[in-house]
Amino acid sequence: MRRGIPRSLILVAAAVVAVGAWVAVGYQALNVPHADLVRFERSVFSPAGQDGVLERVFEIIEPTHRHLVDLGAGDGVRGSYSRNLIVNHGWRGLLVESDPDLGAALLETYADREAAQTLQAGIYPGDIEIRLEQANVPRDLDLLIVSLHGNDWYVWRAIQEFRPKVVQIEYNAAFVPPQPMVIEYHPLNYWDGSIYFGASMQSLYALGQRKGYELVYADRSGTSLYFVDRRYYPRFGLADDDPATLFVPRAGFPLIKPSTLWRYVRPDGRPWEEAESELVRKDVRIRRTFVVGEL
Repeated sequence: MRRGIPRSLILVAAAVVAVGAWVAVGYQALNVPHADLVRFERSVFSPAGQDGVLERVFEIIEPTHRHLVDLGAGDGVRGSYSRNLIVNHGWRGLLVESDPDLGAALLETYADREAAQTLQAGIYPGDIEIRLEQANVPRDLDLLIVSLHGNDWYVWRAIQEFRPKVVQIEYNAAFVPPQPMVIEYHPLNYWDGSIYFGASMQSLYALGQRKGYELVYADRSGTSLYFVDRRYYPRFGLADDDPATLFVPRAGFPLIKPSTLWRYVRPDGRPWEEAESELVRKDVRIRRTFVVGEL
């Protein structure tokens, strides 16, 4: 005669099934494991799938104001990170471009659209928060985009009184985690197409940690990182946000690791190639220097 399964075991099994079902429903509702953000990459105006990533991120994090700030907005159309949200999703925002020609085009692009405030002006850490205040940007804005190809790290560090839910920031994918790197600050820094620009993934991650942000994604082009306010991080279903795990190389860039740094950077921080030792802008010569320690 077969013995029945003890009732206590049946209750335990039922509880395990119930908990498993609850977890499954929870994750199905969010549907946001790391790999899913790859699937959502698509471009409407953005250069490499960033539009779809932002759409998905703001399905997971409900925007409060639908208000963004785009620093380094270009002409507002070609390769724009913000235009899809403004034109197709009813967002508002401040768009700033330092280049005079692109800035003039940006003003023309949004001349008839009140939702977008546009500004042609230099973007500096010393006055960025004044710019935001003058534009009546909400302190708890939903999205900050930083695409300067130069002093990105310094500008994000300087933003203290404003707390965006999400930060999209470009990074220098030539420097592989855990290698820190930030170019030395100069107000006239610009990108000339070399590997001298911005900051490494590791350095931006460390800055984000200090500011209370967690890294949730690096797009497949090796261009942009996506950080969220730490309180939203559990919604993304990530095991961890280790930069070494999320890093994506960028086509055409070298891979500079701690073990190979010496091939590219002198002990004093200058590039080995003399031809790449200086930038020249407005008759000002800028000594290129990589800061390869933590700031």
